[in-house]
Order: sequence, then structure tokens, then C-alpha cells
Amino acid sequence: MFRLALGGAAVLAVLLGPQTRPLSAQENPGVRLGIRLADSASNGARVPIVRSENLLSSNSRWLSALRSGLPLRLHYRIEVWRSREGWFDNFVRQVEWDVLVRHEPLLDQYTLLTFIGPARQERRYATLDALGAALAFAYQVNVAPAEPGMYYYAASLQVATLSDSDLDELERFLAGDLDQREDGHQNLGDALGREATRFLLRLAGLPSLRLETRSDRFVVR
Repeated sequence: MFRLALGGAAVLAVLLGPQTRPLSAQENPGVRLGIRLADSASNGARVPIVRSENLLSSNSRWLSALRSGLPLRLHYRIEVWRSREGWFDNFVRQVEWDVLVRHEPLLDQYTLLTFIGPARQERRYATLDALGAALAFAYQVNVAPAEPGMYYYAASLQVATLSDSDLDELERFLAGDLDQREDGHQNLGDALGREATRFLLRLAGLPSLRLETRSDRFVVR
């Protein structure tokens, strides 16, 4: 397991071991997004575990794009909703993170970058099989509500390819080439966080596949 922290707290944990419990998922073939609830805490609160499947299956257009040299962007979002009988459900909060995947032709390996806020985790894989297994890792997201009530989680995944210009900007960002117009006296972590946000928001308009699912309901006492 590894964790990505935001503001000093571990928000996202990637479960590296085998995930044998079934996930609820869409019935359509191809790429799937699944979600299940972790074991409950003493007050009944439960955190979501999400996982994508079949992203790099043999007939996947995303595999073809990656083999053609086009990096992939996976944008995950988990929303916490409070269920209210007889009323509209109430949105509580959300957590978002991005995964960028690219092929390094000179090294003949694949890089997987995970972003949550200004935090970044980089991993490298020598084969497509190893990369595909990594993309199927389950994410445990620490967003459990604390207030009493009935809740559920809504999960979404957006998959897109990066164009040549987007790839150039990715290279600039990874090399630390920040916008020189930024105030030279600002905190470097803040600058990196803003640069990451601008870059990832710019990618949000690309053509993509979008999947959505939701968890079972649970009660916090």
C-alpha cells in the first residue's frame, strides 16, 4: 500500500495486494468502474474503495492510443452524499485525483503518475501486463462522513488521451518549468499546486470516456 497526502492527512491509499471481494460495476463490456464499501468503523462510517477494470484489454482503444505514443489521463472523483427521505439528497464534499500514463520509448517502460492536489507519486513498469495490473489497483479514499445520517458515495472516472501540445505542457510541468509570471517570493509548494491545477484543468476538455457508479447506502450513528 502507498498513500498520497493532502494537507498533512492521508487522503488516498492504493491497495497493492489482491482484491478478491467483488465490486459493483456497470454491465456494459469494456472499461468498467466499480465501487464497494470498506468495513465499518465503530460509528458505522465506511470509506469507499474504487477500482477500474479492463482499461488496457486487448481490444481497448486506450491500449491502441498508448501504443501509438499518446499518454492517457484518468480523472477520478468521489462525492459524498447524504440521503434524505422525501427531500433532495445533500452533497457533502468530494475528492478528486488524476492518473497520467505514458510510454517512455527510449527506456521501453511505462510511467504512471498519480496527482492529488500538489502531491505526486511516480511509478514505473517494464511491461504492459505490469502496467495493466497497476491500473487495476483499488483506491481506498478517506472521506468518511462524521455527522450522523444515511450516506452513499458517487464515483466517476473520465479517461482521455493527451494531444501533442498537451504532452509538451506535461513535459514542462514534470521538468518544473513553472510560469515565470508567478511571484518569485511565493511558496514553492503553492506554486506547484497552482501549476498542477492549471495543467489538469486544461486537460479536462479533451474527448473522453466517462463512467459513473455509486455505492450502497450506510448509516453513521
